[in-house]
Amino acid sequence: MSVLDASRRLTSELTSLIDKRVKIVLADGRSYEGRLVGFDTPSLNILLQNAVDDKGNRYPKVIVRGERLSEIIVLEIPLFDPEEFKNIIIKEMKLPEHLVKIIPEARVVEVQGRYRVSERGVEGTGPIAETLYRLLEQYLETRRKMIKGE
Repeated sequence: MSVLDASRRLTSELTSLIDKRVKIVLADGRSYEGRLVGFDTPSLNILLQNAVDDKGNRYPKVIVRGERLSEIIVLEIPLFDPEEFKNIIIKEMKLPEHLVKIIPEARVVEVQGRYRVSERGVEGTGPIAETLYRLLEQYLETRRKMIKGE
């Protein structure tokens, strides 16, 4: 794997954590928990919303400089897995694999080059979009139950 591929994977993983709860541990051992709402690359500056530090102090927003980061700990499992959903689309809609691709950095599944599916919904209109929406709703409900341990 090239360095560029590894960098893209990291960016993709961080993108999947947007709007999820994370814990940021700083190099000096202090930490913040909050909702990840933004980051930049390659410096890895992090923006948290509704953050709480390790002393219990609350902050509406915290920006952590990337050079101060030690760890990013995920406190919430991402609901949408593009690879898993791609396989569901291929199986349920009986589409050839070359018509369904993943855009990793966006965490999106693209179908027939016209429809995009992500955790946020389906982009596109028509009968295929409606089918994708139905499959997405079923998939997300199953994932929610699995994450809750039901």
